[in-house]
Amino acid sequence: MLTKQFKSFTHTALATALLLGLSQNVLSHTRLEIPAGTEGVRITNNVVIGHSCGETGTTIASSVVFPDGVDSIVNVNGAASSDTIDMHVANWGNNFQKVLDTGVFKAEDEKNDANGNVVGFYVKDGKMPNHYNAYLKFRAGAVLIEPTSCASSVKIVLAIADICKVTPISRFSEETVNVWTPAVGSDYDGVGTGGYNSPATYTVNRDLVNNPLPEGCSEAGDAVEIIPSAAQINRDMPIVVKGKRGEKVYWPKNQ
Repeated sequence: MLTKQFKSFTHTALATALLLGLSQNVLSHTRLEIPAGTEGVRITNNVVIGHSCGETGTTIASSVVFPDGVDSIVNVNGAASSDTIDMHVANWGNNFQKVLDTGVFKAEDEKNDANGNVVGFYVKDGKMPNHYNAYLKFRAGAVLIEPTSCASSVKIVLAIADICKVTPISRFSEETVNVWTPAVGSDYDGVGTGGYNSPATYTVNRDLVNNPLPEGCSEAGDAVEIIPSAAQINRDMPIVVKGKRGEKVYWPKNQ
């Protein structure tokens, strides 16, 4: 009996250790503190930088990109779709805003499209050692799912780069940058940088009470993903600093 109890305890302890190990591995990635929310509810969220580059790296800057909705990729139930964002989201536009916080990184700014909508932000002039975490605070607006859509959820995919050394793209490595982006063929896909095709996401779940699925949809509804295109990531991922003498690209360096 004692032997059986010991085996049971050993198996339970091993399973717990494995789960903890997996959890710590996931948490070490750059992710959102709140990965999911409810339609129509505005929240304050954080990009959580889980670690720096390599064993002794120090994160000095970070760049974040949200889908702009212009040429964004739309997947439905895991498959590429010709749908546009407005077929699934009723109020896509200025849905995100950086919350001012210079506790770790001394300089920050939002990135805007031609219409003034926030399509990302950056932070720089910081020093986050490898054994620390850093939180980048932003507001996620009250996304509304289009009533005629069969979407039961809309997953918004981000593109993020945590920078340890300012280099040209040709010198990206695990020692210079951690890139957490969707692999869509951009210059920032992040092959060999520790986060290849492993982006942070924010899922908006449909409020089925106030916005029920329309007739003709499956019982489960559709899982919709909105992903920034390669063209947008190439345009919006660089950190461009605005100054009295115009704009200057801080990262990446020119070749």
